[in-house]
Amino acid sequence: MPPKEKQVEVDGFSIRYWEAGQGRPVVTLDSTGWRQTALHDALATSYQVVSLELPGTGDSPANTTSQSMKDLAATAAKAVSAITSEKITLIGTSFGASVALWQTFAAPEQTEALILVSPLVIGPETAPAADSQEAHRSMFAHPENAGKYTPVSQEVFAKEQALADRLGYGVHDAQAESQMGDIHCPTLAVFGAKDRLVSPESARVYREKIPNCNIAIVYDAGHCIIGERPEALINSVTDYAEHWETFIVGHSTTLINP
Repeated sequence: MPPKEKQVEVDGFSIRYWEAGQGRPVVTLDSTGWRQTALHDALATSYQVVSLELPGTGDSPANTTSQSMKDLAATAAKAVSAITSEKITLIGTSFGASVALWQTFAAPEQTEALILVSPLVIGPETAPAADSQEAHRSMFAHPENAGKYTPVSQEVFAKEQALADRLGYGVHDAQAESQMGDIHCPTLAVFGAKDRLVSPESARVYREKIPNCNIAIVYDAGHCIIGERPEALINSVTDYAEHWETFIVGHSTTLINP
């Protein structure tokens, strides 16, 4: 069944979300244009999947209220609490990974497992893109893959870039790095081996500073892993979502080849 669009009122925002499947709740914070993918379909076969449209992203109105990543994460945590009282597996991608990290700081009791896909919290290596087309191309290791997907509109790009700039996204988040030791839930951080937007050394920081963090490096993928190596990402994320209880000791690194 297709996801059902719903809405929740939090902090003065009307936040849209899409819900599909049944089971333990999995909440995804996705990039615009990637909220209904094969990964969501795969997760919905076993879980209740909730995909939030963060205020100021996608088709939502401009967000001039949130003044920090911490603010936006607190709003996201309240939205999740209004949707479910159960503990969640939280999956954040790119910008959503930064929010997910801060959400876990803000409401550690809410998250039982954390998955960060292409996070840019540590060691980002790119200046802001000039326009939507440039931003879209930069997410892919192979230009032919970028051509398979439609970039967000320039209007949406400008709105989201203004929010990202105000919240400090795209620069090294030293405060988040200093708090990583406070995350005690099982954590998986997934990186594309050819991601041009982040330092290749950043994966080591997550592994060393988050007590129970495992790393997956997806071969031949850029920042948009779902657009270049979808099966590899699906296998990695769904396996961790199902078996995170068995990852008692972290600090492992896996290279996912074809």
